[in-house]
Amino acid sequence: MQTTSAINSYITFGLGEEKFALPVSFVQEIVEVDKVTKIPNAPEFMLGIINLRGRILPLLDTRLKLGLPKSETTKKSRILVLDIEVSDKSIQIGALVDVAKEVVEISAADIQDAPDFDNYNAKTPITGVRNNQGDITLIMDINKVFSASDILQLNKVIN
Repeated sequence: MQTTSAINSYITFGLGEEKFALPVSFVQEIVEVDKVTKIPNAPEFMLGIINLRGRILPLLDTRLKLGLPKSETTKKSRILVLDIEVSDKSIQIGALVDVAKEVVEISAADIQDAPDFDNYNAKTPITGVRNNQGDITLIMDINKVFSASDILQLNKVIN
């Protein structure tokens, strides 16, 4: 359990039946899914690229990066435009989620440590768990989901 009582803003989103959150500071905007251009020989988790008001962004499937089964894009699906830190610079990517929910304020005191078993914490992108009267939200470290090596691999594909 963390001891600080700082309150931070998180964006919550759904992947299947699970609810996730990540700090708002990583999210530049949330957009609807539009035309996706497929890229030959791209990694499986890369759905393609999107044109966001003249900027070309790689679009990644958050489900696949978390080891969840692929699903169909629906009217509720959204793209989180994220800033990922790679080699002392910020790179923007699009992360596909099933549904963007809301921005919530969560006190650090309300976040429990992620379960720790068989070196699980070293590998998981989940840094904590918020239990709000049985409504579980998994707090995510976006830099562990989309690692620097993933981003560098994507840059080679699209550049």
